[in-house]
Amino acid sequence: MGKIMSGPLEVLPVIPVISVISSDEGLKEKTELVLESHFGSTDLISGFYPFDLSDYYEEEMGMKLTRQWFSFNILRDASRLAEWKLICAELEEQFLDKLSNRRVNIDPGYLDYGKLVLASFKSAPDKIYIGRGVWAHTCLRYGHGRFTAPDHSFPDFIDGRFNSFMLEVRVNYRRILKLHPM
Repeated sequence: MGKIMSGPLEVLPVIPVISVISSDEGLKEKTELVLESHFGSTDLISGFYPFDLSDYYEEEMGMKLTRQWFSFNILRDASRLAEWKLICAELEEQFLDKLSNRRVNIDPGYLDYGKLVLASFKSAPDKIYIGRGVWAHTCLRYGHGRFTAPDHSFPDFIDGRFNSFMLEVRVNYRRILKLHPM
């Protein structure tokens, strides 16, 4: 019997999921419209989650920040995540204030059957470099019917506040894959 060699597998497309952090709900609506011009129609939109477990963006973007999630109804190739991050960085620049501070933080990512991955311009031991100055960060993992956050994830992922929404996105992902099989 010959040696069995592994090789590349067929990779399923992913559903784009984008996080938008801002204190301005109207700006989030404008951001959604611009995102749709790049990623297609939104499929699901979350409510506003308080960004209250970190003061990371406070100096630049102010207080009373909230995070809102957008998922899109066109599946994409996950290998384009770095490109998505660069597009979102350009969009952030469109909304700078008069002092050139960001008024919105836009983090693109994707969800597949097993995880939620977000793109970042920041390196860390738990992030994987994917090119063009961008790292991929697994923020949630799916298993046994639920999402959980790895220890290295952000506090608002660890506390589980996004899990119900991400379960809805996962259901939509499965639905879209069934409607448009590869």
